[in-house]
Amino acid sequence: MPFLHSSAIKPIFLPMPILLMSFLLVLSQVSVAEGRDYCEGFNEIDRLTVAVPGNASFKTFVNITPENPDQKYSGFCIDVFSTSVNGLDCELPYTFVEFYGTYDDLVKNVTDKTYSVAAGDITILADRWEDVVFTVPFTESGLTLVVPARPGPKGWIFLKPFSWDTWLTIAAALVCTMFTFWFLEHREPDNTDFSDPRRNVQFGNALWFTFSSLFLAHREKIQSNYSRIVAVAWLFLALVLTQTYTANLTTMLTNSRLQPKIWSQAKVGCDENTFIKKYVQDVLHFKNVITIKDEYEYLRRFSSGDITAAYLESPYAKVFTNKYCGKFIDTRRIQRFGGFGFIFGKDHSPLAAKFSKAILQLSEDGLLTRMERYWLTPNDCSESMEDTASLSLRSLWGLFVFSIGTSIVCFLLCLGHLLRNYLRHQNNESGPTRNWMQVTRSIARYFWDAEITHRSPSSCARVVHGEAEIRVEQQG
Repeated sequence: MPFLHSSAIKPIFLPMPILLMSFLLVLSQVSVAEGRDYCEGFNEIDRLTVAVPGNASFKTFVNITPENPDQKYSGFCIDVFSTSVNGLDCELPYTFVEFYGTYDDLVKNVTDKTYSVAAGDITILADRWEDVVFTVPFTESGLTLVVPARPGPKGWIFLKPFSWDTWLTIAAALVCTMFTFWFLEHREPDNTDFSDPRRNVQFGNALWFTFSSLFLAHREKIQSNYSRIVAVAWLFLALVLTQTYTANLTTMLTNSRLQPKIWSQAKVGCDENTFIKKYVQDVLHFKNVITIKDEYEYLRRFSSGDITAAYLESPYAKVFTNKYCGKFIDTRRIQRFGGFGFIFGKDHSPLAAKFSKAILQLSEDGLLTRMERYWLTPNDCSESMEDTASLSLRSLWGLFVFSIGTSIVCFLLCLGHLLRNYLRHQNNESGPTRNWMQVTRSIARYFWDAEITHRSPSSCARVVHGEAEIRVEQQG
């Protein structure tokens, strides 16, 4: 019985360890299949050591908060690095380590393998390229001049919407239209606004009628058909001019306070932690260069007048002008650099290539642009601080040609009617032969003094010459 009992138990309990081991092996294989393999040379014990600048000038890029262990490292560069790690095709454990020193010293520490990687606002330069491996840049970089903004001169700003040649053309069109109105309307006997016996009153009413049409509805009546055609062309020109002037002046009044202050080369500021100081002194030949440690000192130095301008890398300038929107303006980019990139040691070149691919993927997906907007330019500030240019004649010459051309054509048509009537009158008169000078003087006096005796379909059909009435029968 004991033998039988013992032999009966063995088939039941001996296979259990084997089944348990098999189950664990299958479960581990499923877990590995669902996850990612570690990048070559790294695991949870051998982690990637990433140095970050501990004294970054602009905390927007790298910010270290020891009192917040859950998010001790933050900023735009940290966000880009972490997101790039998630985009790799392998699992990469890493640890951030603070580094306090210059950026050139940080590059040297990666070169001598003190750190595996450096992540931060590190500019790609030719001198740094020799000893380390850079990823592709994840933001542009260049030297930008930042100056305080101030209100521009307002005394004569009302003349700036149009250029000087446009103003002269407006004056010429005004005079041409005024003369045409006077010439066409002062011949109407029923039009008391233009047919006053005094010439100065006639010209004054014609000038007032033409000029006031730019701003308000005129009360003077026009009776000549030619005058109505001229009025339509002139009022169309006036409408476009007033609307354009209003829009341009509004834009100038809005942007005038963003014009840069007159800048002196006496004192300029730059970042003490970057290569900018050497560049400003050696390349731009500035002697009075003041090094500044952070963005808040830039504000204090500007406020106290210690500096009149600051040379910042383009990403810094974008952050600074956006944070203090309307107070400072980046005027122009002096020079271009390689941009910000992550640094890897020479022995980690394959890993640097994977990071470059991940950064390019972020850029192509538009995620990098959204990250820049979130971190660098969160405020709704206009990036274009340039003054609005005056509207030149090149933009409006077609309108002037239309208006002035209409006035000239109507004037010539009326003149043709008067000349035809004059020739008919001369053909009906008999008298001594006159030379060309007398004929010219007679025609000029006729055009100047002729008045309409009564209204007719054409205001240039019935005229009197001097004191003798000329009655011309209209041809059907």
